[in-house]
This record gives sequence, C-alpha cells and structure tokens, in this order.
Amino acid sequence: MLGIFFFSLPIAGVASIQSISLGLFIIYALIKNHGKIPYKKLFFYKNILLAFIIILFLALVSLYFTPDVKESLKEIKSELVRSFAVMGIFFLYTIINDRKKIINIFYVIMLSLLLHTIINLFIWYSHGMWPYRAGGLLDSGGGERFGIWATYAFSAAIAMLFTKYKKSAFILISLSTLSVYANQTRATFIASILIIILVFIFFTNNKKIKLFSLTTIILIICLFYNYSENLSNRYNVKHMISNVEHALYLPPSKFTQIDMEYSTLVRLSMWKSVILYRLQEPFIPTEYGRFLYAKSIKKNFKNSPENLPFKIFAQTHNDFIGTLYSLGIIGLLAFIYILYFKLKIAFNIFKKTDNTYYRAYGVFIFLGTIGFIISMTFGSFFGDSETKFFYPLYGILLGIYYNEKNTLHTSQ
Repeated sequence: MLGIFFFSLPIAGVASIQSISLGLFIIYALIKNHGKIPYKKLFFYKNILLAFIIILFLALVSLYFTPDVKESLKEIKSELVRSFAVMGIFFLYTIINDRKKIINIFYVIMLSLLLHTIINLFIWYSHGMWPYRAGGLLDSGGGERFGIWATYAFSAAIAMLFTKYKKSAFILISLSTLSVYANQTRATFIASILIIILVFIFFTNNKKIKLFSLTTIILIICLFYNYSENLSNRYNVKHMISNVEHALYLPPSKFTQIDMEYSTLVRLSMWKSVILYRLQEPFIPTEYGRFLYAKSIKKNFKNSPENLPFKIFAQTHNDFIGTLYSLGIIGLLAFIYILYFKLKIAFNIFKKTDNTYYRAYGVFIFLGTIGFIISMTFGSFFGDSETKFFYPLYGILLGIYYNEKNTLHTSQ
C-alpha cells in the first residue's frame, strides 16, 4: 500500500488513490500492531505539538475574519489536523518497528522518485526537449509543482553517496540533474544550486574539497550573474536586481512602472501588499486557506486601493508570505520552527547514528526540505500531494531520532 501511496503522489487527478492507499496502510498498521502502540510517546516532541497547537489556534481564530468560513474549515481539517495526524501515525509506526522495515520504506521512496524521474525525462524528450518545461505526470507544461519532486529526487540521489551504493548514486545523480534541467523552473534551479552548496558545507569533511567546491560554485554564480544580461528577462538576474529597488518606494498598485519580468513583478506586488498590511496589524489572523488571499486582501484594503497588488491571484505565490498574511507573525514563526526542527533533526541523525541508511535518510530529508523551502518561497505549494509527502517523511524522521536517542534498536 505504501508503494502505491508514494508513487501516486506526483500524479495529477489521483487524490482518491492516494487517500485509499494511505487509509488501507493505516488500517493495516493499526490492526497488526493493536495493543502495542505507545500513544503516550506522541507527547515526546512537546515543542512540535506546541507549534502545531499555536497554528491550529490561530487558524480557528481566523474563522471570525475569513471571507469564506467553509473553505477555511476545509483547509483546517485537511491541511492541518489530518496532516499532523498522519505525521503522528508514521512516527508511532517507526518507533514500534525494526530497522529493516523502516529501511524498506526508504527503498520504496527511492524507487518511486527514480520512476518519476525517468517518466519526466521521457515526457521532456517526447515534447522535443528544450524549451518544454517538463512536469512529469503532475503539471507538465508548467512544472512548478513537479520541481519540488525533482529536487527531492536529486536529494535522494546525493544521499545514496553515503551508502554502499555509490556507483549507482552517480547514475541517479546524472538522471536527476537532467530531470531538474528538463523541469526548467527558476525555483528548481535555485534549489538545486543551494542543495549542492549545502552538501559541501554540512556533509563534506575534507576542508580542501569544501573550499575548492564552494569557490568554484561562487565563481560560476558570479559569471552567470554577469552573463544573465544576455538572456531573456526570465533569467536576467542582473536586470532584476538593478530594478528591484523601485519596489521599495512604489505602492503595489504601481508596480507596472517597474521594468521587470511579469511573473516576478506580480509576485513582488502581492508580497509587498501583505507586508504593508502586516505592518498595520502584525498579529490578528485574517483567514486560513491557500485560495482566499484575493478575497481577503481586497476586503482589508478596500479603503486603501493603492496598497492592493496590480494583479491579484488567489494565492500569494509564497508560502511564507501567505502564512504571514493569514496567521500573522506568530503563525509564521511557528511554521518556520516546524521546518527548522525538521532540518535540525535530520542533521543530528546524520551526525550521530551508526546506521548508514539512517545517515543517508538524514541527508535526504535535510536537502529535500531545503529544496521544498526554496520552492515555497516562489509559490504556494504547502498543500495537496506535497504536504502528503512532507508529513510522513517528518514522522519517520522523528521516529528514527526517538529510537536512536533512546537506543531501542541494536546496531545493524
């Protein structure tokens, strides 16, 4: 069941298959382990529970202000309560099962990402390659959402370097790198570059290799920055940076006066509108729901139309800005803490465990989460299948760390 669940996540239009396969796995796990599930262990990570309670409380308070109570309740149920419940189930499943069963899940995840990488490359090839933006079976032609899965696959391939499958890792890195290129979204490119940099910063011990690699990457970035003026506006970083200062003093409604690529300009316009609102009201939540921004911002700035974006979408195209707008500064800090703690635990597992598979899993989660964070900075992706992947991985991670910390498992 888990194999079907993980494989179906990066596929559009199969939400029912995802729900059924996950549901059957949960029912099977509960029946098989009936009587030995330590539910009290759910309180082991009190910090994560507190962060969740804060977000849930603010989301419930937002029901008094939301322009669509039904939509907010739906999002609270599916994206908050259900997601955290799933994370808790995977946490408990991990702590009551031996390493072999957990490692088998790693193989399932890796196989799923590999298959989707191959499918994405085939789709890209069948559409004539460049400049087609391949998005696998999820959003080909656009590719923004599949970019998250491409960086997860890239992270998983890198993580294999820390196992005995180093030769296979190089093959997978080549395939996933090509898949990232085939995806052709800016967030995916930025995420992949940052992933490579962080590999050398956090997961390489040789100082000479670290210094040489980082120097080379910085040099390439500088060269690209200077050369980008010869590219289209979409990739002209030099032009963007030289014009972004105008966004500091112009109101969002006047951003059309800025000479910049359109999609970037729309994002900046919506983000500044949120910041202007939160400077006035930093704490009180406005709504909870990924598709309520347009309705809500129009209501909140009905007397200040100059502060409205010149083009308004249902989403802010930035999950951090979106969380800031919907739940205020406290909600944003709680959300950031959940992400930070995941990175911290992943890195601790890499540093402290004696199991090579767990070390590789720590690398995979750390780098994959970084890729996800970058994508969330340029889009509203913390929902749907991406969230369904995020929380089970988080639950497994917390379970591994619990077991390693409490030495419940013998070394492999």
